[in-house]
Amino acid sequence: MINPLFEKNRKALFIAVIVFIAAAILIIILGHFSYQGQKKYIKNAAKQQLAAIADLKVREIENWRRERIGDANVIRYNAGFTSSVYQYFNDSSAAAAQGRILSLLAATQESYQYKNILLLDKNKKVKLALKKYDSDYGEIHSDVINEAAGRKEIVLSDFYKDKNTGDVHLTMAVPVIISKGNNATILGTVMIIIDPDLRLYPAIKSWPVPSSSGETLLVRREGNEVVYLNELRHEKNMPLMMRRSLNENQLPAVKAVLGERGIVEGLDYGQKKVLAAIGPVPHTTWYLVAKIDEEEIFAPIEERFWVTLFFIAVIILMLGAITAYFLRHQQAKVYRKEFELEEKRASLYARSLIEASIDPLVTVNSEGKITDVNKSTELITGLPREKLIGSDFSSYFTEQEKAEEVYKLVFKNGVVRDYPLALRNISGQVTDVLYNATVYKDDSGAVQGLFAAARDVTELRLMQKELKAAHDELELRVEERTNELKRANESLESEIRERKEMERLIEWRTRLLEVTNKELESFSYSVSHDLRAPLRAIDGYSRMLLRDQADKLDKEAKRKFELIRSNTQIMGKLIDDLLSFSRLGRLDINMSRLDVESLIHDTWKELQIINPDRNLIFSIKNIPESWGDRTLIKQVYSNLLSNAIKYTKSRVDAHIETGGYSENNENIYYVKDNGVGFDMNYYDKLFGVFQRLHSADDYEGTGVGLAIVQQIIHRHGGRVWAESKVEEGAVFYFSLQRKE
Repeated sequence: MINPLFEKNRKALFIAVIVFIAAAILIIILGHFSYQGQKKYIKNAAKQQLAAIADLKVREIENWRRERIGDANVIRYNAGFTSSVYQYFNDSSAAAAQGRILSLLAATQESYQYKNILLLDKNKKVKLALKKYDSDYGEIHSDVINEAAGRKEIVLSDFYKDKNTGDVHLTMAVPVIISKGNNATILGTVMIIIDPDLRLYPAIKSWPVPSSSGETLLVRREGNEVVYLNELRHEKNMPLMMRRSLNENQLPAVKAVLGERGIVEGLDYGQKKVLAAIGPVPHTTWYLVAKIDEEEIFAPIEERFWVTLFFIAVIILMLGAITAYFLRHQQAKVYRKEFELEEKRASLYARSLIEASIDPLVTVNSEGKITDVNKSTELITGLPREKLIGSDFSSYFTEQEKAEEVYKLVFKNGVVRDYPLALRNISGQVTDVLYNATVYKDDSGAVQGLFAAARDVTELRLMQKELKAAHDELELRVEERTNELKRANESLESEIRERKEMERLIEWRTRLLEVTNKELESFSYSVSHDLRAPLRAIDGYSRMLLRDQADKLDKEAKRKFELIRSNTQIMGKLIDDLLSFSRLGRLDINMSRLDVESLIHDTWKELQIINPDRNLIFSIKNIPESWGDRTLIKQVYSNLLSNAIKYTKSRVDAHIETGGYSENNENIYYVKDNGVGFDMNYYDKLFGVFQRLHSADDYEGTGVGLAIVQQIIHRHGGRVWAESKVEEGAVFYFSLQRKE
């Protein structure tokens, strides 16, 4: 038997199937592109993180190298140490000189935790050492000693392995140079042995963010091989032991030494796929590799893949359910049309066709008596035709009054459609029916009675229940889909949180830089304080010698002691200025409205007391009020006006002018003089700490004043600049933000 749904709705069925297949394919394609987009985003984020970590590690290594050179400079430029070495080399029995040398070397070794420090003469023979050493030490390190002596500079060697202990070290060669006039003679070399396990390897090994596979490598090229210089995360005791051929070009380390830069993909020494940031370490033969396993990078995307796959499957199932519902609806529509057609046919048939109907059919006269029935009526009532004819129409229904109203309503209106009643069989069985009735007339048009057909709606009720169940199921699926969309939204919110985590990582890196700057300020402050004690001792002992041993010292000796005291006092002033400069970064700024003209008058009065013998012509032009910290801005004017007084001392009439004006959103102030000026070619040194453009013999000072001015103005959100010509004076400008 051919399904009428298929025959009559072939086109609708075909379109529904095509739409379902096309929608399913589209959803799969969109899911695929979504997965690939997420994978690309995670990979780009990992690249940015690796680049930032590699940059951080390179700067840490550069800082470590500068610190080591700085430590060596303490010895290199220590005149007392050089003098003691000269005395000891000329007289090996000079116990005092030997003691001073060992004291400085021991202090350096203890302060900076060096492995050993040795003093060699110009023939590369070890004269003094803090710890045990190889007898042929000078020959082993001949190359680095020769390089330091030839360049007369500090030389930091590459990594090397001690042949006796197998430990990895680096060595710094510090030439000991004594100057006599224009001649510089090398007395010997101080060799500092550095253990990279103390600071360098831990700095390289540390990974700034949580990671199970993140690793930083330090490598160099030796011939046709790349050598791993630091301790590896997954291989122990491997510094200078692990080597790889340059033919293994899938290794990021090989790519680094062959000249590649930036982000690369490859296999690490453990044959795992990795993403790496590579590049050289400036001023060295080393290359840095910051890598992380791709498996770790894409771990989050694996979970998203299954979630995405689940959503795609759910959406496809929902489309299938919608398609099935559409087909079911089409089937119900066909059945309703068939039912209506049958109903129309039944109403047109004459009495001869009543028996052919499967529905109970009756005719009723105006008195409510049954005049005729068909076989179906006999079956549904359980009574024979003879007993039914002549009986009351309403007596066979469960609701007789309602049945009476039906036939009366038909005679009144001419027709009744789908009137629900319930027929009772003599056995007690009740059948729900829908009655359709209409009047019939004779040839003259007079109403003779009514014709009623009862349709058994048991199956229809069942179908309605099924349709309701299907409708309820569809609503349930819609609710489930809504919940799935909510979960998808939660997944999107999770992705947003991950992006915010990346932003917090950038914020963390910024705070790390701020902490580093504060540590540098603290270090400068500590060093400056620690230098005061030896300076006071030098000045005090020099003063005591001049006082107590004056009769035993000749004129030249007294001059030298005075020179020592003068230089210690200059050094003390440098330390004071350095402390002032370091404090500026920690001072709180108390902003208030400034009467700048009154502030300038106060500053000038203080400077006149200090310079009573100078013929100074001072003028104040228009000075706008502003906002700032009064104490700090007064320091700015004190430094600028002091410089103007200092650099006009060669002028008979020193002219100094100050003024200001408003421009855009800031007030600009200036201090102008007719002094010696400076060469603008050296302008970039003007505001540097301890940078001077004139000889200290001609003009006193430490070179910190303008650096302090610049730091104060920058903390106020302003800027500082200057204009000058040699022997034509100078003008210094600074700006402050206006506050309406």
